[in-house]
Amino acid sequence: MAYRRVLVPLDGSELAERAIPYANTIAKTKGSEVILFTVSIASVEQLDRPMKAYLELHAKELQSQGIKTSTAIAYGNVADEIIKFADNNKIDLTIISTHGHSGIKRWVLGSVALKVLYGTCVPVLLIKSRAHKISEVEFKKLLVPLDGSPFSEASIPYVKELAKGTGGEIILLRVSEPPVLPADRSPAIKPSWEEYRDILMAEIQRQAEEYLEGIKANLGKSGIKVRSQAILGKAAESILQVAHKEDINLIAMTTQGRTRVSRWVYGSVASRIVEESLQPVMLIRPSVPK
Repeated sequence: MAYRRVLVPLDGSELAERAIPYANTIAKTKGSEVILFTVSIASVEQLDRPMKAYLELHAKELQSQGIKTSTAIAYGNVADEIIKFADNNKIDLTIISTHGHSGIKRWVLGSVALKVLYGTCVPVLLIKSRAHKISEVEFKKLLVPLDGSPFSEASIPYVKELAKGTGGEIILLRVSEPPVLPADRSPAIKPSWEEYRDILMAEIQRQAEEYLEGIKANLGKSGIKVRSQAILGKAAESILQVAHKEDINLIAMTTQGRTRVSRWVYGSVASRIVEESLQPVMLIRPSVPK
């Protein structure tokens, strides 16, 4: 996969503009075209003129750095128009801040970002407004949580493309839930509850490490730096802890929006990561058989 066209929705606020440095870095490393986009509630030229000038100003700044940049404006419901534009214009990635609004509260980006996430098939990179503002973006460490299913592995090609040629390192993370055993197990049964639990945990850990080694080996063939971690714990808590400890630059996950998926309740895990992580989160919504 390639990041040929990157969409950046803006509402005129500084918080929304935090997406621009990420588009800048991706465009420079991947040769992407950046489309700066806004949505107007009503088609009134006097109201549109300042936003058009605003988009052009940021476009010229990116163009001065050799980045192919264009602007676009649509009219209607903000989330619906972002989704429609992304789906109809061969957009490969939408980068949007999770919070922000202009002085007249034209958008409430938190709800817009979530609506876009659940409504589009285009990958979405969510930039967290609570994080420190940065002007230079690097993708040195990219975290890919996996649950062992092909569904979760759909994020790998996107992260692989980001890391390719940049020296970035991919960290594969497999979080396995600790085994739950019956509380009424008789002490007379051998092995004991504790022994049986330890046997199960050791087997779960072995299978997780074996699984990650296979993914790691395939990625390593591309010359990309990869390492892996297999841990026991709760999925969301463990992902957040590793992201903090490793000083991760981006977390990439798959999500199916409001539908149920196997192994992890992936919608709730992804939602928890989006809500609590300070790191940017890339969410890929692959198509799955019905």
